Amino acid sequence: MAFNQNKGSFWLGLMLGGLLGCVACATAALLITNAPIPFVEKVQKQADPVDSAALDGKDPNALLYEGGDSKDDPLSAIKTVQAPTANQRAAEQPSNAADQAATGESYSIQAGAFRNAKDAEKVRTELAFIALEADVVKSTDAGITLYRVYLGPFETAREANELQQRLTANGFDAMVIRNK
Repeated sequence: MAFNQNKGSFWLGLMLGGLLGCVACATAALLITNAPIPFVEKVQKQADPVDSAALDGKDPNALLYEGGDSKDDPLSAIKTVQAPTANQRAAEQPSNAADQAATGESYSIQAGAFRNAKDAEKVRTELAFIALEADVVKSTDAGITLYRVYLGPFETAREANELQQRLTANGFDAMVIRNK
């Protein structure tokens, strides 16, 4: 009989120890969080719904999906633009003649040139994470198609050089290009 009593007291001790451990953990959680109920989110929820009249019928998230109504629309897409040749650039008139007349040139930054469109889009996305908007331009030269990531244009070389240094500090292989 002594053997059964020891076996029963072992299980009783194990269960009481587990219960005591759970109570100790709950007490510690109460003391650490200073909340009446542990494991509850402490964030204050907004009790009142947003007044739709204050929005004036505008969607506050419109920029997230660029005004598209369909959920199938991509959030970002590569802009396919043919790179102008030197003769086309010479023939084009500057967009803002007053600024171009003062300096005669503008500047852009090339943050990369890739044979794969996905790689260019990846760099464009990484630039968006540091609050910079870039364009991916598809160009073909001597039978080789490249996807170039451009930022700009910038009115002064100083602006372009400062951003180029910032990009280099963030690990991008960027170079300043002078546009005429």
